[in-house]
Amino acid sequence: GPAPPAPELPLSLSPLQLANKARTEKEEKMSQAYAISAGVSLEGQQLFQTIHKTIKDCKWQEKNIVVMEEVVIAPPYQVENCKGKEGSALSHVRKIVEKHFRDVESQKVMQRSQAQQTQKETSLSS
Repeated sequence: GPAPPAPELPLSLSPLQLANKARTEKEEKMSQAYAISAGVSLEGQQLFQTIHKTIKDCKWQEKNIVVMEEVVIAPPYQVENCKGKEGSALSHVRKIVEKHFRDVESQKVMQRSQAQQTQKETSLSS
């Protein structure tokens, strides 16, 4: 039989706007808002931001971070949680993850020693 008539699009949405809408939905998958709504831990969110700075092609798949469609990082997002076929992508991602957690650790250490510093000064001045 004859094909049913295609549903008409409202004139307000141009093809460009439709493309933008699709892109926005895709970016939604990369956003922090999505991560928070999926219940991703703060570590996961921060790691995602770090990877995204280096590799634009990364997105959320529930609580997993999917990088370049081939590496999956599952919670708790440590180096050993990076899964994928052995190769340059996987080792690259592992390096980023490793460095990210090293940086996070050293920031924590800095903050702790600064806090101790402040406590010392306060106790001296009292």
